[in-house]
Amino acid sequence: MPLGRQQIDLQQSLQSMRGGGLPIRAQMRLAEEAGPHKKLFTSDLSVSEFLLTREANCQTISQVMGSSIYHIGVIADYKGATSEIAVISHAHRESRRLALSRLFLEAQAVRADAVIGVRLEERFVTGGNHGKGGDDGGEVIEFTVVGTAIRAPWITHRPGQPVITDLNGQDLWALAKDGFEPCGFLFDFCRYHVWHVKRQGAWQSGGELDLASQGIEAARAIVSAKLDAQAVTFDAEFVVGADVKLKVREVPCGYGGCELNDLDIDLSCFGTGVRRIPGFKPPTHSNIPPLILSMMPLGRRKSELLEDEEDESEAIEEAAREEEERAAEADEKKEE
Repeated sequence: MPLGRQQIDLQQSLQSMRGGGLPIRAQMRLAEEAGPHKKLFTSDLSVSEFLLTREANCQTISQVMGSSIYHIGVIADYKGATSEIAVISHAHRESRRLALSRLFLEAQAVRADAVIGVRLEERFVTGGNHGKGGDDGGEVIEFTVVGTAIRAPWITHRPGQPVITDLNGQDLWALAKDGFEPCGFLFDFCRYHVWHVKRQGAWQSGGELDLASQGIEAARAIVSAKLDAQAVTFDAEFVVGADVKLKVREVPCGYGGCELNDLDIDLSCFGTGVRRIPGFKPPTHSNIPPLILSMMPLGRRKSELLEDEEDESEAIEEAAREEEERAAEADEKKEE
């Protein structure tokens, strides 16, 4: 019976998820894609990435994913203070962890060595105050990760513990050629609240809002410290491909009649830890594609080039007309 038509026990599937496993239908899909009779594979790799992963001695297996819909929960009053809102930060970290753990389980199910090309998406499902847009912390967020599971015998890892990475196919190929391997996916999030970000008279005198700048630096320091700790657990030598996203928004102070608004800072960071491949010996030569140089002169716009081409075309036509006139005059003289 085709996979889509098989009856699934919903309670058994939910019980599997509560125990930290995958839904039954996901288990069946992955068993079919990784089995000996599979006919094709799905991935989120581009054509170039697919070819370069093969060049890097990797075999693509299947597309894998993980998702988590998370309720942040009501938080205590945080107005009147400048600090991290730990409850919200924890919720975002936990939603990411759950989604990545499910992607990890799918990679395990297909006996992958690593997952590459991981794409991450986050969105609000509802706002606070039971979906009415308040800032009580009752938001519901969704976090989804999608990637491609691969077999790569040259990547060192513990048996049954695939390496998660957001490296694309080109990045993986380039690292492998230079003797580096991915060793883990790093991520963190911080919601930082700045109380009364605009001091009295700040708009009259002008200048930097130093409290806002200090708040961003504080959020960056919190995230950076946690990423450093994660890199140590993965035995990473470097972190590459770091994607830092910063969102800053002004929010009401919360006290009636107060004109000094607060600031909410959201800072998230993702990256991949890498280290040298044990015993790697660089090749004597490398087949690097030749450089392709643009024919467009530096500092000139395409529109300027098109205008030059039109001028040149007109000049050629004018020269051709003059040559025809001279030839006609020569013929007339011969006839005389």
